[in-house]
Amino acid sequence: MNIFVANLNPSTSSRDLQKLFVHYGLVTTVKVIMDHFTGRSKGYGFVEMPNNFEAEEALTELDSTLFMDRLITVKNAQPTGYRISAEETSTRNSSVPSSHIGNPGLYHRNGTYSIKQQRENNTIRNLGNRGSGYRNLGQY
Repeated sequence: MNIFVANLNPSTSSRDLQKLFVHYGLVTTVKVIMDHFTGRSKGYGFVEMPNNFEAEEALTELDSTLFMDRLITVKNAQPTGYRISAEETSTRNSSVPSSHIGNPGLYHRNGTYSIKQQRENNTIRNLGNRGSGYRNLGQY
């Protein structure tokens, strides 16, 4: 299991983090993420433990504990890539068609379109800002 550890002291090394987690079981890899420009820790790291039971125990025991004068956060690491926020999850699970996701003024949850809201949005978009791309070619 891959474990994410946040709010680390900038002076924390991989060896310090390994010493903390080895009390709960076998640790295969430890990596404190470093800033390439300054060479200092970014304040978070990853610990990999092969035994899920031991890793879960470490998660529950170490989350919100004091380590090197910092209150650390220990969580199950999520895989890299696109993460769905809570808003997107609730929007995706509703009855809104996929073509209307991301445009809350166009479609209401009860299934009706808000034409008035759409017109107001278009007016603000077209007339509200200089250089917005709206041109009335009849006046020129």
